[in-house]
Amino acid sequence: IMARVPQLLLETLEELVAEQLRTFQFFLFSGVLEGFPHIPKSRVDGVDRPGTVDVLVQTYGYDDAVTVTVDILVRMKLKLCAETLKKKYDEGKSMIKKEKYQNIYEGNADEGDTVYLNKIYTELRVIEGAWGGFTEEHEVRQQRSSHVTTEETSIKVGNIFKPKPNQEKHIRTVLTQGIPGVGKTVCAQKFTLSWAEGDENRDITFLFPLPFRELNPNIGEKEHSLMQLLHQFFPEMKPLETLGTECKVLFIFDGLDETLLPLNFKHNKVLRDETEPASLDVLITNLIAGDLLGNALIWITSRPAAVGRIPRKHIHLWTEVKGFANEQREEYFKRRLCDDNLAFRIINHVKSSRSLYIMCQIPVFCWITVTVMKKMLRDNLTRGMPNTLTEMYAYLLLCQTDRMIEGHYPIESVNVVLKLAELAYRQLEKGKLIFYEADLKECGMDVKEATIYSGVCTEVFMMEGTRRREVFSFVHLTIQEFLAAVYAHHSYMHGKDNVVLGYLKRMSTRWLPKSVFNFHKTAIEKALESKDGRWDLFLRFLMGLSLKSNQELLGRILHLEAEGEEDVARTVQFIKDKIKEEPEAKLNLFHCLSELKEESLVQEIQNFVKLLTVITSANKSDFCSLPQLLLDFYLWPDHCLISFLIPCFSRLNHCNLTENCCEDLASALSSTSSHLTELDLSDNSLGDLGVKLLSVGLGSPHCKLKKLRLHKCELEGDCCKALAGVLGTESTQLTELDLSANDFQKTAVKALCVGLCSHHCKLETLMLNDCKLKDSCCEDLTSVLSSGSSHLKNLDLSNNSLKDSGVCLLTAGLGRLETLRSV
Repeated sequence: IMARVPQLLLETLEELVAEQLRTFQFFLFSGVLEGFPHIPKSRVDGVDRPGTVDVLVQTYGYDDAVTVTVDILVRMKLKLCAETLKKKYDEGKSMIKKEKYQNIYEGNADEGDTVYLNKIYTELRVIEGAWGGFTEEHEVRQQRSSHVTTEETSIKVGNIFKPKPNQEKHIRTVLTQGIPGVGKTVCAQKFTLSWAEGDENRDITFLFPLPFRELNPNIGEKEHSLMQLLHQFFPEMKPLETLGTECKVLFIFDGLDETLLPLNFKHNKVLRDETEPASLDVLITNLIAGDLLGNALIWITSRPAAVGRIPRKHIHLWTEVKGFANEQREEYFKRRLCDDNLAFRIINHVKSSRSLYIMCQIPVFCWITVTVMKKMLRDNLTRGMPNTLTEMYAYLLLCQTDRMIEGHYPIESVNVVLKLAELAYRQLEKGKLIFYEADLKECGMDVKEATIYSGVCTEVFMMEGTRRREVFSFVHLTIQEFLAAVYAHHSYMHGKDNVVLGYLKRMSTRWLPKSVFNFHKTAIEKALESKDGRWDLFLRFLMGLSLKSNQELLGRILHLEAEGEEDVARTVQFIKDKIKEEPEAKLNLFHCLSELKEESLVQEIQNFVKLLTVITSANKSDFCSLPQLLLDFYLWPDHCLISFLIPCFSRLNHCNLTENCCEDLASALSSTSSHLTELDLSDNSLGDLGVKLLSVGLGSPHCKLKKLRLHKCELEGDCCKALAGVLGTESTQLTELDLSANDFQKTAVKALCVGLCSHHCKLETLMLNDCKLKDSCCEDLTSVLSSGSSHLKNLDLSNNSLKDSGVCLLTAGLGRLETLRSV
């Protein structure tokens, strides 16, 4: 279109008669155009039409030349002429085919699941200032630990390159990270579609979407220039020699994690000429680094584990796609289904299983849920509705194989599923998400089989023919992990082949007795040894496949053999033992118990379940996502659960707590893993006994608590001696203590003052307001204030029965006190 701008302008001016041309030229040098410099009269007065076009382009550049011309034509009341020019320019500018980006392919296109993006697009939560760097942590693990913080700044996808008020830093290169299926590609597609339709970012002249996976097949081919590469990917482009400095260009490189390019930023030669031939790797690295087309905008999307491939110095803005917030999940279901009643039923069921609901933060999992549950509800299969991840993925697999059987496809479904399962496992071991023909052959699958399966069951497996080379992948990482578990389970149950051990270990241990429990044990240990969590979901699925109900579910397509109940029971006990060794590091094992539907621990925490229910309904804004995740699984031994909750909860006020939970609270505060510095237990019925039990943890050398609030906890003062002991402990960190709205007597305050006088006491703020105190307590408090060891700076005694004499006594011994409230 840039090559055609002068032609478009000339065609427009040729429609003007001589008088109209002179009027047009007058506007150019009159200075009435806001935001644009006027052109000296000598440069345009009496100049012909081609000369006027040359001056326009030289002065304003391509984009602004069109903008100025349209503006002048409107002022001249030549509205139709202005609209024609604008339409031709917009159509030409959108060199990408809008049709390619209007549709989003969810599911099998043959069944009409291709839908308009704008119809179902639900705004995703994108934050800026995301941590930019390499992380080895498994993506689902990251997703579950992600939560909204006050430091997060949301940003609209369409605005990522737009400067903010008073922003001096130029944003040229943006990297957007996010776990698989969270919506990175959809964000890029929506941005592209909005630009192509002229809705947003109209100042961008060229937009080139170049998915990394489509760049891979060019490896090893002859060198080509950037312009040749662009003409290869966008044949609809008019022949151009250069993009020019007048253009605003955006390159979108989607899927950094999928590239096979080395991206050798350090050793690749510097390239500054877009017409000079070079290898694909040199072209890409120079574009990103800004040596080639330094004014071009660059947008890269990637899984978190791959972002380290781009040197930080080349990234000007880090963003992260966080998926759907709660209300967006529901909005997606409604827009995707176009059936409010069906959407309501699915939403309600998903909410009943919090593990499913949390996974629905990932848009792809929302789609999987719709695919499975829509079919089940319409087939009246409501009794067996999935409640665990294993059940959900098992039903998904059944949906796809049913489609193959109904379509009379020539490949026997069992063989195909097992070949795909083997492919999933082998590539999971290698950490690969995309596969090529050689990878398929390793598993006895040819391209024809893969093509047929991906063409029928795109909910599971997909193929993209990208420039003379087919690229295969599973729709989502979790589907690959599920099928990998299917392969491991099937291999052991049918051939006693424990693929989890690896070939060498299998050979060295082949003489050992075989048992399902030992198979599970090796898988559990493999997952625990993996620091990046790569085998976490695999293990959860493997445990879920141990259930007889899931084996029966998949039995007709995989002929799974049932495991012995004794072996499963031994596995459950082994998991419990592992949790007790170090509960804080074994979070995924609790999920495994959930997949096993293990119920035996429920009775052990019956009292704590009530607490969790109250906390859930409280919906406190400062809860981190870890306890939100734990709320689903009421299968936690209390000593483990409380140790998880305490580091995350700073507020447990109004939670109907009693003395029964205080011993566990104390145990958690004493834990070496506790980092809690603030705890609010106000408005709970703890009583003196509860606080005494709590004090055991407060006095621990591992306790790091600095602020403790016990407002209105039904205390009568018998606990003050225990609290004084805490204040007098050498390791105490307490600097603020709120005991307000309790019924204290003089003996209580006297006991508390013993701790306040200790040279170990670090307390700076003490709140005893509304405690029914009388003047008799002022003498003891005065002795504390007068002592040289006291650190008290703020003392609140308001709303007590103090008289002037007591207040005067306090005032006489203020010590270091900065604030005294006594009214």
